Amino acid sequence: MGAPWWIPENYKISGQVTIKYQDLIIGSLIVLSGFFTFSFYYLRKRSIRSLDTKYYLHQLSHDIRDKQTDLHEKLFDDKKYSLGKLHKDLEILLSEVSENISSHFKLITGDSTVCVAIRLARYEKSDRQIYYRTYARSKGFNPQRKKNSQDIPANKGIPRFLKEDNDGQGVLIYNNLKAAKENGTYFFTKNDEKFPDDVKTMMVAPLNAWSGRRESMIGLLYITSRDAGVFKPIHVDAMAFAADLTASAVANSFEIVKEKVRNGDSRSDYAKAI
Repeated sequence: MGAPWWIPENYKISGQVTIKYQDLIIGSLIVLSGFFTFSFYYLRKRSIRSLDTKYYLHQLSHDIRDKQTDLHEKLFDDKKYSLGKLHKDLEILLSEVSENISSHFKLITGDSTVCVAIRLARYEKSDRQIYYRTYARSKGFNPQRKKNSQDIPANKGIPRFLKEDNDGQGVLIYNNLKAAKENGTYFFTKNDEKFPDDVKTMMVAPLNAWSGRRESMIGLLYITSRDAGVFKPIHVDAMAFAADLTASAVANSFEIVKEKVRNGDSRSDYAKAI
């Protein structure tokens, strides 16, 4: 093929492109310095993130220890304490637990809309059934949720699915709540209907521990997000760890109360105590 029409036929390219050895070295140094600067920045960012996640895990166990120590002090023989106060103490304990878990998962997912809720099993004398009631929510949920909070029956939605189909084990990831409702694996509450933008996806894990008579599902841990597709299988181990630690905290608190207030009666179910 010939040259373009606007270039004269007798035109010849003159001159040579030369690269000086000194320029090559300088260019290489600039590229390498940029690479190392980016690497150090990335490493620093990862190190800070790692320290922050470890901090919130430490804070989680630290707060649990402090609250249980406070509970021991309240149950001294010369101090009055009723089982009715256990409800309030559990709310305080679980509120701090939910905040620390929320902060931890915000870091590992990179999602600032992550929230946490904790439900505990509660026995209703009126129909002699167990329901799962919300005892704590982290910041970020619609504040009106507390007014419209609804208990979930043990024979419906997530409690039923975990108990009957999964033997109370495992971590569930929900990306479509409406589809889960249709197949019976999710129970739609009033809050789900009133505040649909609060939760687009969630992870749920059972809180399994000694319930006073046997090992059972004493509660549920929810970690939610306003964005779809946030939670992945890589987050399951962290979720299971948080659920086990929370379950242990709740069970230990009940045991402390039963030992001091009920004179060591180990036959009563936790669900009937709150």
